[in-house]
Amino acid sequence: MSPENTPTHLPDYQNFSHTILALELPFSGSELHGMMCGYLCAGAASEGDAYLRALTSSKKDKSTRAAALAIFEVYTISQQQLGNFDFGFELLLPDENEPLIDRAQAFSEWCEGFTQSMAIAGISVEQFQEEESQEALHHLQEFAQLDYESLEVEEEDEKALMEVSEYARMAVLRLYGDLKASNSGHGSTKTTH
Repeated sequence: MSPENTPTHLPDYQNFSHTILALELPFSGSELHGMMCGYLCAGAASEGDAYLRALTSSKKDKSTRAAALAIFEVYTISQQQLGNFDFGFELLLPDENEPLIDRAQAFSEWCEGFTQSMAIAGISVEQFQEEESQEALHHLQEFAQLDYESLEVEEEDEKALMEVSEYARMAVLRLYGDLKASNSGHGSTKTTH
């Protein structure tokens, strides 16, 4: 799919998750999207692309091809959203009509995928000069350990999830901007393993 034909918003979470079931991945759609965004944020788009190709290359039937197309469409959209710096970046999560525990679990999994792929790409807290960026990455790591099973369906927990989701979205934009500025000013911040 060419960039000019790529939608500007992520697909519905449930539809995306249903489409990728054919690949029998060991993680959720939200964790997969977090992984994609972690690679993109780390400036490791080619590594992320290679990882996604490895995930989608095992079987070649109609449903797995549709799943692969859906994954690469989401990857392209996320890459464009991050690169635009217009605050249009989205986390691929269930909508607010889904149960709170399901949304909290998906959010925690998204953060886990993000922080894992940042680490795989060689990005650590120490690479950020700004204390706010270091704290942002620490918070995302903490969100990955969220005790979502203890949440109750109360307005307070609903509001808290909405707030941490928005914080995470803005934290990713900050980390992306800082790494992009660091890469253009001082060469690559990635560590090769």
